Amino acid sequence: MLSYLKRWLLLGGLLLVALAVLVFVLENRQQSHLVFLGWLTPELPVAVLMSVAFILGVAFSLLLNLWLLGSLRLRIARQQRDLLLLRRQQAETRE
Repeated sequence: MLSYLKRWLLLGGLLLVALAVLVFVLENRQQSHLVFLGWLTPELPVAVLMSVAFILGVAFSLLLNLWLLGSLRLRIARQQRDLLLLRRQQAETRE
């Protein structure tokens, strides 16, 4: 029952976000250009520029999190190897 409620709440939240994005895009049709590190973009609607910035931010965040996850997995594997070695040494000293 609770997972059913969570699913509906998640769906409602996603619909609200989609509606907010739609309103944002429809309200920001003003043309603008962006200068970044000497690079000049063509004139595009503000919503397009903001959407591209958001997507790039999400992609960068995802890549950073994947790198950190890989680093943590390597650390866990190394610690598991060390733990196994210590357990073997402990078993040998008991004998």
